[in-house]
Amino acid sequence: MHYITGCGVTLLYFALYLLTLCPTVFWYDSAEYAAAAVTLGIPHPPGYPLYTLIGHLFTWLPTSEPAYALNLMSAVFGAATVGLCYLVCHRLGARPLAALCAAGTLGGGHVFWNQCVVTEVYTPALFVLLGVLLLVLRGLRRDSAPTLVAAAGLAGLGLGIHLFIATCGLGLGAMVLGLGLEGRIRTARDLRLAVHREGLSRRLRTAALCVAALLAGSCIYLYVPLRSSMNPALNFEHPTTWYRFSWFITGGNYKNWFMSGYPVGHQLALVGGIFYHQLLVVGVGLMMAGLMHLRGRPLLLIGLTLMVAGNIFFFFNYGVHDLEVFFLPAVTVVCVLVGLGVQAVCGWVDGHAQRRFPRMLARVALVLFPVSLTAINYSAVDLSEYTAARDYGERLCAQLPRKAVLLNFTTPPEWKDNAVFSNYFQLVLGRRRDVEVVVPHAPVEVLRLLMQSRAVYAYYPVPRLVATFVLRKEGLLHRVVKPRLDTGSMPPQ
Repeated sequence: MHYITGCGVTLLYFALYLLTLCPTVFWYDSAEYAAAAVTLGIPHPPGYPLYTLIGHLFTWLPTSEPAYALNLMSAVFGAATVGLCYLVCHRLGARPLAALCAAGTLGGGHVFWNQCVVTEVYTPALFVLLGVLLLVLRGLRRDSAPTLVAAAGLAGLGLGIHLFIATCGLGLGAMVLGLGLEGRIRTARDLRLAVHREGLSRRLRTAALCVAALLAGSCIYLYVPLRSSMNPALNFEHPTTWYRFSWFITGGNYKNWFMSGYPVGHQLALVGGIFYHQLLVVGVGLMMAGLMHLRGRPLLLIGLTLMVAGNIFFFFNYGVHDLEVFFLPAVTVVCVLVGLGVQAVCGWVDGHAQRRFPRMLARVALVLFPVSLTAINYSAVDLSEYTAARDYGERLCAQLPRKAVLLNFTTPPEWKDNAVFSNYFQLVLGRRRDVEVVVPHAPVEVLRLLMQSRAVYAYYPVPRLVATFVLRKEGLLHRVVKPRLDTGSMPPQ
């Protein structure tokens, strides 16, 4: 019966995400992922091979354009993740009402919902993460080592969608080591049974098999050098050596965004604000009640807590503009805890209220929380009429003269615009392929283009370009007019 309810929750939230779905291409990574899926190419590190392959299947759908098909993919996996959240909470012992509150808190939350309406890697990755957690819980309940090994293999494959799954590995691993101990660990002192001689060899053997399955699943990353050698239209990296391959699949240049010497207090406030934005005050309180509810199951309490803590710890000092999406694994597990908190509150009310009316009133109030969360966030995440990125691409296609050159210095502001024009309009839609997008490494390269009487444009007046050339604003772009220096004094290449 609970599987039917889980499917119903999935369909309900799929309809909701469909109503708010972006109808066309979106900015930044969304445009690049669309190009990668269509061309079976290699996007930015770590390459996202499994996401690209699944996305390519979605591009076969008879939709208005590829971007919409991939936005739809985010909605499908987002809704399925909400359904899995219900099943995970139910597997942890929550009743249907509490499990529905957990699913609704996740599905109606701002941070998660944002990723369900545009082309992004996060909802498929979270679907895999909750699938892994559900298998681990099932394996512990049934004392089934093969189920735990299957969970590890799925986790390895999931790394090919997003690496943030690995940040929850410590918590999942701790639960795996509890094989055969479900129901026997009731207090913190009982945790010593995990290292007791009885069954220890079986647990260690299972753990070793899980590691092997994890590594086998992660071999999906061999797609990167294999496909790169075929020179696809989108090819961020040619990992021809082991060093370049390992550098690329472990994050590449994005590892430079991990800050040192950052203000801890400011970062704490920032991270705390992300979780508050998803949960609000009521959700935070229910999460704490959920943690208290697990006191009698310390193995699961430690495992879930480590999943949250590992994710927060790893990305705590990550200095990117969209930091909130990297905490989605923790947000998802926290929403499960919210469901357990609802279960605890209902149990407390049932134990203290003699009449039926206050018990019903408490349940109605708890259900209203995810409903109100959804109502509050609907207008904020609704992209059903958002076409700004597509409009920008159309205007750029109309503005650029034939065989123009567009300079891209790969600065963060340029990435937003170039992903739409170069990755989506040129590679996916086949528009304005006569325009050459150039990443100049020296001023002399720009000078050569001007001497060839090419119309040269830049997205923004990048300081190193302005220091050497005179620019003039034309429409959406800045045209490079002439050098500030004489040709003879131009800095060497």
